[in-house]
Amino acid sequence: MLPDLQFAFRQIAKSPGFTAVIILTLALGIGGNTAIFSIVDATYLRALPYPDPGRLVHLSERNPQWNDMDVSYPNFLDWHAGQDVFSALAIYRTDGRKLETAGGAEQVAIAQVSGDFFPAVGVHAALGRDLTPADDRVGAAPVLWLTDAAWRRYFAGSPRLVGRTVLLDGQPTTVAGILPPDFRFHRQADLFVPLDPFADQLFMRERANHSGTAAIGRLKPGVTIAAARAQMAAIGRRLEQEYPKDNAGLGVNVVPLRERMAGEARATLFLLLGAVGMVLLIACVNVANMLLARSFGRAREMAIRTALGATRWSLTRQLLVESLLLAGFGGLVGALLGAWGQMLIGRLMPWEMRALLADAGAGGLGVPVFVVALTLATGLAFGLAPAWQSSHANPNDALKNTRPIMRTLFGRIHLADGLVVVQVALALMLLVGAGLMIRSLIRLAAVNPGIRPDRVLTLRVATPPQETHRSDPLGYVRYHEQILERVQALPEVESAAFVSALPYTWNTSYNEFFRADQPAPAPGHYPTASFHLVTPDYFRTLGIALVRGRLFDGHEPAPLMAPGEVLSLASLPKLYAGIELSAVVSQSMADRIWPGEDPLGKQLQIGQPEWNLPKMRVVGIVASTTQLGADRGDGPEYYLLLRQWPAPMGLHLAVRTRAEPAGVLGSVRSAVRAAAPDSPIFDVELMAERMADFSSDRRFNIGLFTFFAATALLLASIGIYGVIACLVGQRTRDIGVRMALGARRGHVLWEVLARGLRLAVPGIAAGLAGAWAVSRLLQSQLFGITATDPLTYTVAALVLLLTAVLACWVPARKATRINPTEALRAE
Repeated sequence: MLPDLQFAFRQIAKSPGFTAVIILTLALGIGGNTAIFSIVDATYLRALPYPDPGRLVHLSERNPQWNDMDVSYPNFLDWHAGQDVFSALAIYRTDGRKLETAGGAEQVAIAQVSGDFFPAVGVHAALGRDLTPADDRVGAAPVLWLTDAAWRRYFAGSPRLVGRTVLLDGQPTTVAGILPPDFRFHRQADLFVPLDPFADQLFMRERANHSGTAAIGRLKPGVTIAAARAQMAAIGRRLEQEYPKDNAGLGVNVVPLRERMAGEARATLFLLLGAVGMVLLIACVNVANMLLARSFGRAREMAIRTALGATRWSLTRQLLVESLLLAGFGGLVGALLGAWGQMLIGRLMPWEMRALLADAGAGGLGVPVFVVALTLATGLAFGLAPAWQSSHANPNDALKNTRPIMRTLFGRIHLADGLVVVQVALALMLLVGAGLMIRSLIRLAAVNPGIRPDRVLTLRVATPPQETHRSDPLGYVRYHEQILERVQALPEVESAAFVSALPYTWNTSYNEFFRADQPAPAPGHYPTASFHLVTPDYFRTLGIALVRGRLFDGHEPAPLMAPGEVLSLASLPKLYAGIELSAVVSQSMADRIWPGEDPLGKQLQIGQPEWNLPKMRVVGIVASTTQLGADRGDGPEYYLLLRQWPAPMGLHLAVRTRAEPAGVLGSVRSAVRAAAPDSPIFDVELMAERMADFSSDRRFNIGLFTFFAATALLLASIGIYGVIACLVGQRTRDIGVRMALGARRGHVLWEVLARGLRLAVPGIAAGLAGAWAVSRLLQSQLFGITATDPLTYTVAALVLLLTAVLACWVPARKATRINPTEALRAE
């Protein structure tokens, strides 16, 4: 083996240019596969950063309208009491709170969790004590647990912090513990607090309230996911019978936590891995063709070595050692390219995939093993055909310069030609995929979002404590109106408004309702719509057009609370006695609820009849918005005035500026601080950027697919060029003789081009069939077109055909310029 390796080094060193081209070709394919696989490994294959992660499951609820709902807190308490398949079952929700630190007020992400949360995720406090069920009770002393990163960021990692009191939303709260440095929750959270003490403030005791919560469970040893699903389904059916109005049609979803986290991204990542795998296959075919071309030049060498006693196995082994050595060099360069590509892709990928990458567990041997295995497989893949051909060549044919041929439906095709056909077919499949995605994005961009995002700046301001809101809901309104007054007074500001569910933020709220002029629907069949609490200038600020009726004018009557009264669901009927809410609905909601009718002046009842909530009357109809992205359509929406319905919800501030928003941001910050000096400002982003984020996954896929397709097209054109150029070089004497006998240059040109087209056309036919066969894998990534769109297939085929003609043109032109005298003299 050592002599073979030494000989292989000498052979590679003899042709540095040839070697460099092969290594770069392989490095491109191996590097791309390594980059994509490293992300697949981190986000899907690698274990979650929890102890024994295979036993962790995610629980949510579902009904006939929504397949994945937040969990009702009373339902969760019944789950917890009735189950015996989980060693720990916890509910959690994430929110934002104001934390007082030495450097001032900071807006932090908190996770409100139930008492079993720490056992569920398998974590213990590194400093201090653990959370216990006793902490998760109304009346328990307020406590919190900090992540290691938040402890170091906000309190400089002081070990004396444990047991001390800090202000969280103005409430003195004891720091009970610091979590380990390697603990990462799969939801953004800086600190953890018990949930139950906040349940009344958030109206979570109502069984019909599904307020941003999810559940996580740890299966007992030996319990299967199927057994957990069966038991939770039985509990869900029992709760439906006990609470038919609130739980009608309500079921329970139980899925592995890994599947929940990587479900949507998984399909995208494996699709990209398949695409880059095709690029590597094309690269292997290209290298195989290059080695075949060189083996034709070495045919006499092999014939002589055979005559001197070399066996077929020794020749095959020698050539495979050369191929594996080339693959090894290509793998080394490819690993470097893959590491660089992973960093680049990591910066370009959409936020949800970046979140998965950030939550991945510690790195393992997956990627190095993959690179080594891929390098070996690649060396064998492109080395076997040339090695087999060279070792099995007939010495007489070799001395006569006869090329091996295969007989097909398209006539006699040489082995190198057949490999080019494969290249063309694979390249066309990638071109079709990229074309479908590009056309899909064009269709998506043509959808009217219903808003004008130009010159709109958005941000959030920390809200007053929720306990303050319960005793003075209009104080909550005045707080936001004071901020608006300051911001709207700026000369650079055209208009400004607060909104509870800003489009393109995933911050949505859905309410049940029914028509007041019709009987209430059966339980489980109430219509729902996304609702927004807004201030009067919201529609002007976001550029939402009025279709009919009027908008809010600021004169709508507001509820008044008596001193000392506390806001609750029981007090709402008295608070809104004689007050009717004014509502503005979207066109899509008007079409859905009042088909063929005039919605203006019609009444809607919020919630179920026994809740005694106020009615709302439609005063205006506005254009529908694609609030969750253009590909999700324009669902029903309605708007209420914040002063009329002052619910304690986090609000976004939207500001339409007269100039570029970036230049106005400083003035807006100063105005907000002047009105609310102790309230942190966070989540600052242009509206156009928020909208772009919602299509970032499609643009990411399109960018990578287009790059892979362009690379495949380049490699395929190089393959066609190489075969035709080799053919012209081998037929120099023949072409020279024919031209000496009077053959016209145009005829020679066409003959060479036709030779190239005989390679391209079968490849295009096979590529179209292959693309059609696997098209269903792409359908979930498309919008507005089908995966069998004829126009895309036709354009892709024409692009590849034109590329093939251009690849043949250079050697064809070279053939027409052969001097017959020099060609014959050279022979």
